[in-house]
Amino acid sequence: MEPGEVAEIIMDRVMNFCKHNYGDILECLINHSPDQLDMFVDGYLTEEENRKLVNEVEKSDNFWNEVEKEYEELWKSWITIKVAGFLSEEVYLPIYSIIDNLNLDNDCKLRRLQAYEEVLDKFGDEVQRALQQKKPLSKSDLVFWFTKLGNIVFKLKNNDYYNQVNYYLNYYAMLDNDEKLLVLNYLSNEIRDAVYFTISDELRKLTRYISYS
Repeated sequence: MEPGEVAEIIMDRVMNFCKHNYGDILECLINHSPDQLDMFVDGYLTEEENRKLVNEVEKSDNFWNEVEKEYEELWKSWITIKVAGFLSEEVYLPIYSIIDNLNLDNDCKLRRLQAYEEVLDKFGDEVQRALQQKKPLSKSDLVFWFTKLGNIVFKLKNNDYYNQVNYYLNYYAMLDNDEKLLVLNYLSNEIRDAVYFTISDELRKLTRYISYS
């Protein structure tokens, strides 16, 4: 067994556990952080795999250190991907809270989507500047922009949205600069798609509906 192979086996099984047996996948990943690896590794390897691992460790003191290093890289990658995905959802989901809101007429939906698009466009520009300068936005920077987006959609009436965004941003704040930049790059692509495809398409539909009514 190679260290990378051991790390991949453990990470795959940790992710499977977190996806299917744990309510909060980010909290589950934190509970399986690299500095805890020696405490839970036995639970994610078969007896045969454990025996092989022990044999390798007995042959080389450095083997376990390499397993830890490989696992840490995989773990950080998963945390980064999950944070990026959840934050992207918080860009997209409010759009549909406008589109699918039965209490809003088409004129109101049009105004709110236009306002959302304007703020999202500025948010996207800010993210792009951060990526070009290789200086990730801080948690407070992102709180500012997500709050502006949320205020357009929910008018301060949806604490769940603000609490959820803040929760994900707490994990964002734990990442190093390179990982934050990866999150921002992912977010930049999602913002671009939201502005140029999802919102633009819906605005065209609403404009047609209003002109025909």
